[in-house]
Amino acid sequence: MIVIAEFEPVTTFELRPSNTTKSGGKTLLCPTPYAVRMALLDRMIRLNGVQYTLDRFDIIRDMTVAMQPPSAVAINRTFQKIIRPPFKDGKWTPTIAMREFCIHAGALRIAFDVPDDFLLDLTSTLSAVNYFGQRGSFFQLVDLVEEQEIPSGFVDVTRPTEFLQLGFLQRMDDMQADAKFDDVNVFRKSTGGRRSYNVVFPYELDHNGHNHSIWRRR
Repeated sequence: MIVIAEFEPVTTFELRPSNTTKSGGKTLLCPTPYAVRMALLDRMIRLNGVQYTLDRFDIIRDMTVAMQPPSAVAINRTFQKIIRPPFKDGKWTPTIAMREFCIHAGALRIAFDVPDDFLLDLTSTLSAVNYFGQRGSFFQLVDLVEEQEIPSGFVDVTRPTEFLQLGFLQRMDDMQADAKFDDVNVFRKSTGGRRSYNVVFPYELDHNGHNHSIWRRR
């Protein structure tokens, strides 16, 4: 069964690629499958407990995720003064860092291909999700639709784009096929159990300035 969740933006969106540092301010246009799965795990644990979520971890890890990004995205670039945490000297250090923020025009639609017996778990958990990736990047669930197949216009974000096409190239992260819960548990020291690859979204550059750019979906 295909479940399509429609999320409207509440605030600006920011999520840095996993291979960047805190000083690197480039942002992705939309959440990665890894961020979506982690949001589901977080909310399911809060709603039903750890053991309940552990029993369903394999389904969350393996389900196909596809996205239809917003009709337009404006990326705003700015500089901020930040405070770096102390190192060996024990002092907090002020510095300047570049940041990017996405302003979504329109809804972000996410499609999930799940077994029928997981349908109720997924829909109840999605209704509790209010942000993806960076805390403060709030979204509001406005609609849930069930379909027999993923509609056209959605991009499968669980696998790399294998053919050459014009668009916005985004680095994606997803859980490894053999990842265990401890591999993605943020309270344990682990490699994250993630893999990285590139996906192309059907966007074209509409406008570009020194501190912003606007991308529109084709």
